[in-house]
Amino acid sequence: MARVLLRNVTKVFGKVVAVDNLTLEVKDGEFMVLLGPSGCGKSTTLRMIAGLETPSKGEIWIGDTLVNDIDPTKRNVAMVFQSYALYPHMTVFGNIEFPLKMMRVPKSERKRKVIEIAKFLGIDDLLNRKPHQLSGGQQQRVALARALVREPEVFLLDEPLSNLDAKIRTQMRFELKKLLSHELGITTIYVTHDQVEAMTMADRIAVMNKGRLQQVGTPEEIFYKPKNTFVATFVGSPQMNIIKGEVISKNNRKFFVTSFFEIPVPEDTPEGEILIGFRPQHVIVSTAPMKGFIEGKIIGIEKLGVENYVHVDYGEFEIIIKAPENIAIKERIYWKPESEKMYFFNPKTKTAIY
Repeated sequence: MARVLLRNVTKVFGKVVAVDNLTLEVKDGEFMVLLGPSGCGKSTTLRMIAGLETPSKGEIWIGDTLVNDIDPTKRNVAMVFQSYALYPHMTVFGNIEFPLKMMRVPKSERKRKVIEIAKFLGIDDLLNRKPHQLSGGQQQRVALARALVREPEVFLLDEPLSNLDAKIRTQMRFELKKLLSHELGITTIYVTHDQVEAMTMADRIAVMNKGRLQQVGTPEEIFYKPKNTFVATFVGSPQMNIIKGEVISKNNRKFFVTSFFEIPVPEDTPEGEILIGFRPQHVIVSTAPMKGFIEGKIIGIEKLGVENYVHVDYGEFEIIIKAPENIAIKERIYWKPESEKMYFFNPKTKTAIY
């Protein structure tokens, strides 16, 4: 296994900066997830590590080797794409065996390795089938087997579960994490735009936006200590409420004030313009007026299984609140954020104020 280090890596396509001065270290044996919206540069980053794209600037290290000018076939990395890219005319055995053929591994050794990895992934009874005879989950396992049979130092996965239905995707998240982290301990870099995949699978998450790295941390750090408003609103469902207002002192206390309401804030909160954030789950709700609660009119309700989220309109902005099941549209609701679970951001830089 090996660590992966990207040092000041930039990738430019014409006038478009796809990856902008990225520095990131993936530790030996770590499961790192690159998370971000479409077009943020995460797949381009993965392709540069694999050698399918060449950095415009910067260095890429795998272990102790600078690999910028090393052929992709000699980097000892394996990559699984969103499409799986199985050869339709080959059997499962042939698909898994193919990279070993390219490496000129002896036939008897190829057969042993293919059977071994197929048993490991639970697809040894499928070796004589063609890809079109397999389910999506089975095809995904074959793609994994074809990559893992090479015994790579680094495993790269680009949205590998996006073609699966929700039930199989949940199962495969668990299986992939168990296989790559707990059983193989292989250095893994996994690209996704799905925050649930990132939060449930990653040892650490690297959040990207517009080619730039926004934050690196454990799932808990990303969720509970976002460094800026992008991370705060991208991670979490429904997304964090962000409201612009002003902090003032009044009657020996500090308040966050908008045109529609005011909220008490900690005494160490800086005065002046500020952005306040709080998650929909971190709100105290009442269906009757209560002292210190803010009144609002419900304009929409989202029923997400056992949870209800209501949209409350204040003209210039809406907020989303987790609410009781018996609430109805157009009703009045009374709420206040949990004081210890509020976030504060600089309105100009959008960075967190701790």
